[in-house]
Amino acid sequence: MSRRTQIVLFVSLALNLFLIGGVVGGLVVGQRLRSDRPPPMARMNQPVWAAAEALSPEQARAYRTMLRGEGMEARANMRQMREARTQAWGTLGAEPFDPALSKQKLAEIRSREAATRGEIDARIVDFAAGLTPGERRKLAKALTERSGHGQPPGPNGPR
Repeated sequence: MSRRTQIVLFVSLALNLFLIGGVVGGLVVGQRLRSDRPPPMARMNQPVWAAAEALSPEQARAYRTMLRGEGMEARANMRQMREARTQAWGTLGAEPFDPALSKQKLAEIRSREAATRGEIDARIVDFAAGLTPGERRKLAKALTERSGHGQPPGPNGPR
């Protein structure tokens, strides 16, 4: 086999492996996008997402859809608050230094974060209002058990 033929075969093999990897990667990513899994940001608040497991498949799908929609808005708000917090921390190096201004900016950011969390909580309550009493009990139990409420303090309980 000539040197040129070997190079062509090697390049062909590399190209085929690259294409196969791309197709497999696309299928995996596409499957993840179509699944009912929570988006990556939900890792911060996994108990809220995991509570869907207590619901019927139809209700769980509706619950996750509601959270996903709320999550996109919350994600944008949180991004803005991170930027605002960076700017607030920047005031520490300003001259003249104004501690009251820095504290005020940080307090405003905390308030906005709490309001964003409150909107998510309100959406969950609104969703629960459309459930039967039994489904509401299941959702409540899932939310309280997974978030650590009702567990005794200790190595495995809330801190």
